[in-house]
Amino acid sequence: MKKTLVISDRFPLPEKFGSDIRTMNLARYFASLGSVDIAYLSDLRSGPVQAQGAGEDLEKDDIFSGKYCLQKLEYPVSLRGRFGISVRGFPYPVREYSKASMEKLFALIEFGGYDYVLVRYLRNTAGFFGLSQVAKRKVIIDIDDVLTQSLYDTLFTPTNNALRMLFRTINKVLLAYYQTRCVTVFGACLVCSEKDKSDLWGEQASESIFVVPNTLGMRGSGELPMESGFSRRHVLLFIGALHYQPNVSGLLWFLESVYPLYRNVYPDAGLLVVGRCPLPEVIEVCARTKGVELHPDVPDVIRYYKDCRAVIVPLLEGSGTRLKVLEAALLDRPIISTRKGVEGLDVVSGVHFLEFDDGPSFCEAYRTLSDETTYDALVTRAENIVRQEYSHGALSTSMGEVVTYVDTRRASSLAFSSRSHAPAG
Repeated sequence: MKKTLVISDRFPLPEKFGSDIRTMNLARYFASLGSVDIAYLSDLRSGPVQAQGAGEDLEKDDIFSGKYCLQKLEYPVSLRGRFGISVRGFPYPVREYSKASMEKLFALIEFGGYDYVLVRYLRNTAGFFGLSQVAKRKVIIDIDDVLTQSLYDTLFTPTNNALRMLFRTINKVLLAYYQTRCVTVFGACLVCSEKDKSDLWGEQASESIFVVPNTLGMRGSGELPMESGFSRRHVLLFIGALHYQPNVSGLLWFLESVYPLYRNVYPDAGLLVVGRCPLPEVIEVCARTKGVELHPDVPDVIRYYKDCRAVIVPLLEGSGTRLKVLEAALLDRPIISTRKGVEGLDVVSGVHFLEFDDGPSFCEAYRTLSDETTYDALVTRAENIVRQEYSHGALSTSMGEVVTYVDTRRASSLAFSSRSHAPAG
């Protein structure tokens, strides 16, 4: 029996959000190999806060044998402080753990008897380069969102300050270097798509980088009865974390540049905006835009799928693969998306989804859904490819390759360590 430690931002139950779904998918894989513990940040909305009201469902889904709360140090407010921490080896958004949490993590990783340590996100690896060589080999970093690509600028508020702009440029270089070190030093690194792997490392990608696709969590085709959305009125659905800058930017762009034309063509049109922690600008624009309903922090999104005719994914930046696309495909709703919104997924415009890049192309794409045969065909083909390419079986196959690789490298490290410490003669 194997033993795994998962290190995460949030306690991922109940799994309402994309980050939690991926964490639990990976944790369930490791649970199939043996026991799983979790260490998560107590300075975020996690653990006990999320668990309130979850009741029996949380208890049923909770696969973690041990739970450890961690804390991180506050990131410096001043530009000088931020520059200083970056050149010390912690480029933003990598944040140092508190001394007590770092000591706890080191003790767990070095002496806790874990075969694998799964770290969700690069930003949670601060200090890990100080682990022993053998311990480093059992660390698996799930890079997930690749911050050094189009997501990087979304980490910061806009500025015209020359010094801040210079710091951000230097920090990006340091973050890219930090990312490369993680790939070369630790046991393995995971990304969500072949495109992320290619964009980051090209044809010379390290053998320690593995593509592990996103899959849906506890929801699957057939588990939630859905009627066809074809006869629904012209209501669209946008789902996503509303404090996550790519979602916010994409939604605001859609409301300003696309939605007005859509409303002109379909006067009874509406848009349901569903997500957690909406930023003030999201609340404001939804409140003043006719036909738009904002539903923040809802306990379950299924009713909103039932009320819509199509799902929109108006993303202009980001990386990885979109769980919202997979969910829509399994809940019998056609997807209208920008190219960036489906990037990393093996889908074809006009076959599995409808592509748009401005108001006219959106209206043209939506108009094709007036034909019921086209509507149903899009839904069916999208569901089929998700079940084939983004199933739990696909994740298990990918992770099987990861753990085999990590086991082999770790065995080599142990053998080398034994030879190095063997007495002479």
